[in-house]
Amino acid sequence: MRKVLQTILIPALCMLPALSFAQNGKVRLSNESKLSINGKSNVNDFRCESEHELQQDSLDFDYHFSADTITVDGVSLFLEISEFDCGKKAINRDFRSTLKYKEHPFIQITLNELILENEENPVPKAANVTITIAGVERNYEVPLNAFSSSEEGVLVGGNKTLYMTDFGLTPPSPLFGLVQVSDELDIVFDLIVRFEP
Repeated sequence: MRKVLQTILIPALCMLPALSFAQNGKVRLSNESKLSINGKSNVNDFRCESEHELQQDSLDFDYHFSADTITVDGVSLFLEISEFDCGKKAINRDFRSTLKYKEHPFIQITLNELILENEENPVPKAANVTITIAGVERNYEVPLNAFSSSEEGVLVGGNKTLYMTDFGLTPPSPLFGLVQVSDELDIVFDLIVRFEP
């Protein structure tokens, strides 16, 4: 399996020195990090949490600072759909089937660019990403709602609402249509990143 959780953690780059031209850096993702996909139905809400073993090797990134953005090259996250746990077997089955995991076993998120508050305050406020589900790509700007830093690393959090129909998917209707699942999926993440020398 490819290295997982290699993206959305790039705000750590904002704390690295010499960002006025092309650079590279190394970080490591902490096991305290969390990522989930949340949804709703007319019966109840559900939360599918990633149970991936987080990447323990150092991650290498190339990046370029320009005005109030940081462009990043070749950084992708691959999340195996079968490694999400929604708490109940029936919901796990519907979640995986809806996302067509047999034909497309991974959700892929590729980081393209970080948007900073401004040139004087290099703290990321959003990330431009490409999300691929069931073989369909969509570009999004993801707001970052939490950011804190220290000499050891950073914590970054955010969430983004997606629509299953944007990826050509049909929300499931289990129990002969008695349960109606909402089109919306909310991706929520809190990532803790450690700097590497």
